[in-house]
Amino acid sequence: MNRALSLSLCLVAVAFGGPLSAASQPGPAMLDEHNNALYKRMIALNSSLRTYRATVHLDIALKTFPFISPSVDGDVYYKKPDKTVVIFDTVPALASQFKKVYPRVDPPATWTTIYDVAVMGDDGTTTTFRLRPKKNGRVDYLEVKVDDPTATIHSYTWTYKDGGSVSFDQSFTSIDGNYLIDKQSGHVDLPAYKAEVTSAFSNYKLNVAIEDSVFVEK
Repeated sequence: MNRALSLSLCLVAVAFGGPLSAASQPGPAMLDEHNNALYKRMIALNSSLRTYRATVHLDIALKTFPFISPSVDGDVYYKKPDKTVVIFDTVPALASQFKKVYPRVDPPATWTTIYDVAVMGDDGTTTTFRLRPKKNGRVDYLEVKVDDPTATIHSYTWTYKDGGSVSFDQSFTSIDGNYLIDKQSGHVDLPAYKAEVTSAFSNYKLNVAIEDSVFVEK
């Protein structure tokens, strides 16, 4: 749909003998969740995956006090449709430092209930969405880049109203037909907290029994 619109605009420009002016160029289109093929594929991704458990290894370099560069291991749990938790094998004080660098990630199926979603563009291989929270809060907007061929999310960038941002890039591995996160690298640049983060996921166990109590905040 975006390519057809772009082609139509080019033809209009040629017909009138000149380029489009800045004022006449279209702005971002709001997401049509029922007709956007990529978005529908994103929701359908991993449709047979009910739960998983995996091991995560995380390295963090704090650029603000206490200026430490620890590593930690833990377990990540997922339960459909949107329950996720990371339990680190470390003392609570250190674990809290790691939790700060992981903003909440909402699954695509919930986007339109939580955000006003705009399609910013498609460069032929990657589509960019901009998600602006419906409820007033600290996050100004979230920019999400999605790989067109696989419908997997390859990067997130949160921009905050009080200044700063958090960004993550991620790659995937395929297990039993499911796309699961393999590695992540992140950059936290907030007024009071700055860090570089890398993480690696392994030992995935799919569709295993996981109690709801695992996801209760402790």
